[in-house]
Amino acid sequence: MTRRPASLLRSLTGALILPGAIVVLLGVFIVYTLVREEYDELQDLALTSKANLLLNIWTTSAGGAVVPDYATLLDFELDTYEPDERTMFWFVDAAGGIVKQARGADPALFPERIAAGMATARHHRYAIVRGEDGRAVIVATPMIERNEAIRDVLAGVVVGFALLGLLFAGAAYRAVRRSVRVIADLSADIAARNEHDLSPIERGNSFAEFEPAIDTLDALMVRLDAVLAAERAFATNAAHELRTPIAICLAHVQRLKSKLPDPAMTRDAAEIELGLKRLVRLVERLLEMARAQSGLGRNAAETDMRPVIAMLLKELRARAPSPDRLVIAQPAAEWRSRADPDAIGIILNNLFDNALKYAAEGTPVIVDASRVGRVEISNDCAPLSAGALGQIKQRFTRHELGGDGFGLGLSIVQDLCDQSGCRLQIYSPRPKGTRGFMAVLTLPPHSGVLRE
Repeated sequence: MTRRPASLLRSLTGALILPGAIVVLLGVFIVYTLVREEYDELQDLALTSKANLLLNIWTTSAGGAVVPDYATLLDFELDTYEPDERTMFWFVDAAGGIVKQARGADPALFPERIAAGMATARHHRYAIVRGEDGRAVIVATPMIERNEAIRDVLAGVVVGFALLGLLFAGAAYRAVRRSVRVIADLSADIAARNEHDLSPIERGNSFAEFEPAIDTLDALMVRLDAVLAAERAFATNAAHELRTPIAICLAHVQRLKSKLPDPAMTRDAAEIELGLKRLVRLVERLLEMARAQSGLGRNAAETDMRPVIAMLLKELRARAPSPDRLVIAQPAAEWRSRADPDAIGIILNNLFDNALKYAAEGTPVIVDASRVGRVEISNDCAPLSAGALGQIKQRFTRHELGGDGFGLGLSIVQDLCDQSGCRLQIYSPRPKGTRGFMAVLTLPPHSGVLRE
């Protein structure tokens, strides 16, 4: 079972978001702890100051004989706050008895032990201060207000960190996605290279960290281009060098055949002549293949293809075995296309040769070039199987009915179609029929308007 590769986008996003979430949680905890500690300290200081103030007022008023009326100033909370938010106070004598207390003070809130200092009990915070004579003042404030303030601070911190986390996650996702898009563009640029285009990779679609890998890949393509160029040059030169000696041998064999008196020897010479002609066709195919591999059909200028098609059809008529073997519909309008004329010539000549070679005896080959930008070539023959139809465009694959081919023609045609932007469609049997073979060549679009 093949393991599906992990997504770079998901991996990087997860790797960034998880630490970010941990940092947010730690930040919330630290801020909450610090704020809670400082806020409690501030509130305790205020509560203790209030208790000390009341004690000082009590001990200095009339020598401490009576509880001063200043203490009733705290009673304003009765009219200002809710019952569960009011601050309570008690003036306690040295024996622990209550001398005076705030109006509405709940007896249940009075502390069991009166020890100087801070304490928390019954959802209240107590500040107890004692004078030198043993008297004490107890001030108790509800924890509800303090806890509510802490919750509000915590909520604000959580919201702030959440927004910061979302902003960080969004920025991280966009940065990672942009980086992945750069990698995808770089991959597309590399994928666009083929044996006809091994130019250096565009550096605008990369990061500085990718430069060493791109340099290595460019160096590899330079070496590959040199090897391919050497192979093409060898095939082209070898084919050119073979043409002359083969032509000389063929001429001598033909002369020899005409002078031989013995019929058996004449048949042998005819076999040699047939083999040499086959070798001539092989050399021509090799030359065509070399031209196709050199990128013949790429970057052609726009031109009128009607004279080219007409000339090819005229040559086809000249090499047809008999006039009744061809049914031709000539082009009747201007064809403007960016296809290379030499490439179109090689494509159509190969399609013509295949149609003539495999047509059933006594049946015509039909070439319809009457539609602008489209050439249909069909013949009558036994239909190809689905497997054979899918393989005939592959190099060195020959049709099972013909032993005279080399399996190069349609592969050359397909290479040139890919380069020049043409589209080749093959059918067997022919559309709306049970027999035959049809090849449809559609030329690439032009930039102007066709004129009928």
